[in-house]
Amino acid sequence: MPVLAIQTLDRRQVKACKTALEKSGHFDKLRGIEKGDNGFLIFTNKTGEYVDLKRITIAELPELVDLKPSLEIMVVPNDNHKNVWNVRSSSNLKSAVRSALESLIPSLSIEQFDQMIQWLPHRYYIYGQFLLLSSGSIESISEWQSLAQDDLTFANKFYKLLADRLNVTHIAQNAPIPGDNDNAMRKPTQLVCLYGDFGLDVSHSSILAPSREHIAGELWAATRQNSICQTWAPRYTMFSRGNIKEKARVLQFENVENKTVVDLYAGIGYFAFSYAKRGAGLVLCWEINPWSVEGLLRGANANKWEAQLVQHEQDWVIESKNYSAPKLVVFLEDNRYAISRIRAAADAHDLKYNISHINMGLLPSSEQSWPIATEIATLSSEDNVTLHVHANVAHSDIDTWSRNTELKLLHLISESSSGSCVIPKHIEKIKSFAPGVIHICGDFLVKKNVEL
Repeated sequence: MPVLAIQTLDRRQVKACKTALEKSGHFDKLRGIEKGDNGFLIFTNKTGEYVDLKRITIAELPELVDLKPSLEIMVVPNDNHKNVWNVRSSSNLKSAVRSALESLIPSLSIEQFDQMIQWLPHRYYIYGQFLLLSSGSIESISEWQSLAQDDLTFANKFYKLLADRLNVTHIAQNAPIPGDNDNAMRKPTQLVCLYGDFGLDVSHSSILAPSREHIAGELWAATRQNSICQTWAPRYTMFSRGNIKEKARVLQFENVENKTVVDLYAGIGYFAFSYAKRGAGLVLCWEINPWSVEGLLRGANANKWEAQLVQHEQDWVIESKNYSAPKLVVFLEDNRYAISRIRAAADAHDLKYNISHINMGLLPSSEQSWPIATEIATLSSEDNVTLHVHANVAHSDIDTWSRNTELKLLHLISESSSGSCVIPKHIEKIKSFAPGVIHICGDFLVKKNVEL
């Protein structure tokens, strides 16, 4: 039976969260608190046969409502199967694997079991009924290969048992997303599907122009972070849990309510949704991956936000001028068309776009969009526009990157707007990307109409 756990990256929130759960009687004293690569897990004693991720909000645990918004409610399998080794494992995955192997091959020795267990991935995530393993595989060791050769159905029987024990229906193994120039859409092309029906076969056409049959038959995963639902197709789009810290920061931004926000690399709505939740009047999104756009639209619907899809070469018809509630317009096209889109809409509808934030979330560098962002900033009716520039940078180069970025943005803005300056406001260290390299976001304020 799965249990609810609270995840936070903020060490300062752990004690406050634990205290609140203890007062309400919802703290699980047996499992307590676990620390891992993705922050802290505080376990509760709230269980259920199945929890619909679309309905999980912080309201499930009202005692936490007053805490800061960087808390995530997770569904964690609670494996109560017997273990013949009488060893309490810190990993539910290891416990489930032991139980599955014991059922299939009870004659194996403890030493052989332990040899197989040590090759398990160190990290795994469960999104609803989808288990995603990190890189590293039990199938690479000789004991597994020998069993698989003797019984060609062994792997399928094993993953079925594992799925049953973890209360999931699909299992896949992750791998790093290629960073080559041919993968501009950031597709998880190395994902290995191990168990379950993930949908129709992946093809060149299904990647670039999926049919409705492909989309309808595909596995769609979902999770909630900061009480915001996000949805994606694991075979076609990526999901990064580590961005939760930056999403929580967006929820604290000033000058967002009833303003217009531009997201030049929207993906499945990573940051666009946080701006919408923060109270933006209009969020203009650009994304070239049709699967990401579909996930964004599904996520918007799950969050009860109106979203409008605009295909490339399709006219953008303003459906409403009432921007009192969050609204997303999603352009399925390259963001190099963003300037002409904004200019055309402004001319046709005599609108003055009060753009206050422009998000550029592409890694390893978003520099190719800097000229677009600075020109959009000049089109805004706002005198102050904040550019959020994401990049992967070596720890030792952060100060140099900040200064160089400031100078480049200043040069770009001066080409299209006199009397403007660029002020570096903040560098946020989001997460480690590789040894010595960190994903950062630089906030740069474009201040217009400055008296020189």
